[in-house]
Amino acid sequence: PDKVAIARGLAAMMRRPLADDGNSFLQWLREHGQTEGAIHRFWEPVLVSALNEELDRCSARYASLVFRDSFLKSADAGKMGVPSVPLTELYSKARSYIEARGGSVRLRTVVEQVAPHADGVTLTLGSGSGEAVAADAVIVATPWLAAGKLLPALQSRLSRLESSSITGIHLWFDRRITELPHAVLLDRTIQWMFHKSVLQPGRGQSGSYVEVVVSASKKLIDLSRQEIIDLAVKELAEFFPAVCDARLEKATVVKELHATYSVLPGGDAFRPKQATADPRIFIAGDWTETGWPATMEGAVRSGYLAAEAVADRSFMVPDLPAQGVMRWFG
Repeated sequence: PDKVAIARGLAAMMRRPLADDGNSFLQWLREHGQTEGAIHRFWEPVLVSALNEELDRCSARYASLVFRDSFLKSADAGKMGVPSVPLTELYSKARSYIEARGGSVRLRTVVEQVAPHADGVTLTLGSGSGEAVAADAVIVATPWLAAGKLLPALQSRLSRLESSSITGIHLWFDRRITELPHAVLLDRTIQWMFHKSVLQPGRGQSGSYVEVVVSASKKLIDLSRQEIIDLAVKELAEFFPAVCDARLEKATVVKELHATYSVLPGGDAFRPKQATADPRIFIAGDWTETGWPATMEGAVRSGYLAAEAVADRSFMVPDLPAQGVMRWFG
């Protein structure tokens, strides 16, 4: 019955993405005969991770977009990339690319003000330096909470956006608890397990370094660090019994309280375009108007769209072409 319900639900969204009619995706699922098993073991694990929000707070439009583009449109669209190197090493390539072309990257530098004028834009830097940087154009690529402070004209609009949290729990055990590189963990608070010792063997770690991720983690915000660690270890042991015999050598909890904006029904009304009222100031971020939800893909699209607005030329990479029966629907 669960599989039949899932097939029926996917078929209902094949022709086109669902419209944002003000109702949540959970309401849509119940209206389309989805079983509790289908909701909690198929729709929910995918969407809570992809959209970082609970189903009763998700726009039906973006929920259906995830499934159409990841499951239905192309067999290649659902492939997931997992970094084989630490993120610091991954991101440093961007800095090298910029500097090799005459640009500069400043770390730990606060911008206190973005001031447009007749000849361009001036950035006032903080931390007591009093330094000002002149630019022809500026792309503000910060979270929307910071963007509203730098661009007061957008503040009233951006203040209508709501945020959702993500919690990452990093655990180091003295022995291997599993050989799986990653896993989706059902019916628990913890949702995803990434086994960094397997995914990144170059680190030369003994034992197991595991990251456990909880999306839409509002229920963890008020818990202490130790309470979160105890919960993660307890639930992890239910899937991987070797945890019971392993010694936890160290642990870290990272709470991102405003990790993404919430894809609430009707929320698109508050997402601004990349171009602003000033022709020299632009914005980028997954919270801008991209046609996509709060995902990495949406963030990348915002960067392309901002670059297009600055340079007045096209940079956007074409979408994957529809395959199979989806070629009839696009």
